[in-house]
Amino acid sequence: ISIGDSAFFYCEGLISVTIPDNVTSIGTHAFDRCTALTNLVIGIGVTVISDGAFSDCNRLTSLTIPASVTSIGADAFSSCDDLTSVTIPVSVTNIGQEAFSYCSKLTSVTIPDSVTNLGTGVFSNCRGLKSVTLPASLTAINDRAFYFCDKLISITVPDNVTRIGTSAFSVCTGMT
Repeated sequence: ISIGDSAFFYCEGLISVTIPDNVTSIGTHAFDRCTALTNLVIGIGVTVISDGAFSDCNRLTSLTIPASVTSIGADAFSSCDDLTSVTIPVSVTNIGQEAFSYCSKLTSVTIPDSVTNLGTGVFSNCRGLKSVTLPASLTAINDRAFYFCDKLISITVPDNVTRIGTSAFSVCTGMT
């Protein structure tokens, strides 16, 4: 019912993964550095995607996180260079620090109303990011959340935000 920590770490030839519906958690660094992974299907039983679970999966282009997931760990999808789109369901309440950092081809993100806090550096260095929709429920944008998103043109900060961290929007040179 779970995929253990580092279970498929550095399996450079792994191209396709289908995680069955009876799996509830994906361990820390479970698929980290599976650099050839292009096809990923996450089963509807998964509730936790742990820290670094799919970090450095360079060829992963799109990602649909099932509605069963409540937590996305730190660095979970960091450095997924070819990731262009991600769907985050309303079931997600926690997105860990740098969860999507260095996803250089990610162009737009919609963060669901269930998220109240954006982790430190969550989308930092997403140099292709042009559009972000922040939910009204958001209360904090932590340090470096959108650091070096130099193509980000504009963003509307919701009324409920009481804290914008250090360098949250630094080097967002596209913003006016």
